[in-house]
Amino acid sequence: MEATVANAPLNSVQLHLLKVFSFSKSDEGLQELQTVLFNYYRNKLKEQTSEFWEKNKLNNSKMEEIMYGHHRISTK
Repeated sequence: MEATVANAPLNSVQLHLLKVFSFSKSDEGLQELQTVLFNYYRNKLKEQTSEFWEKNKLNNSKMEEIMYGHHRISTK
């Protein structure tokens, strides 16, 4: 039987976060930790996005062409 999220074992990151959050006894501490985590993952996403754009040689004009261009596929 496949493990679901509810009964899946915690990974090392999750276990570490549980330890970190156990030290915080206030809502302000929770907010600060959430902000730190949010900023961390936002920065990671920005890095990955930049790498993707550079790898695929994307720019604003190419993105507009993709969004507004006609990309019809012939069915014949």
